[in-house]
Amino acid sequence: MILLQVNQLTKRFGAEAILENIQLEIKTNDRIALVGKNGAGKSTLIKNNC
Repeated sequence: MILLQVNQLTKRFGAEAILENIQLEIKTNDRIALVGKNGAGKSTLIKNNC
């Protein structure tokens, strides 16, 4: 079963694209981790989908 599906997500702050063309699918029993540098858009991705 698919719990979360994201297709073609783009988030911009002004003219700067923070997230661009994001595709994501999380299924039951999947384990995920968001890893990246500070300012890479990890929190922005979560906030836009919860």
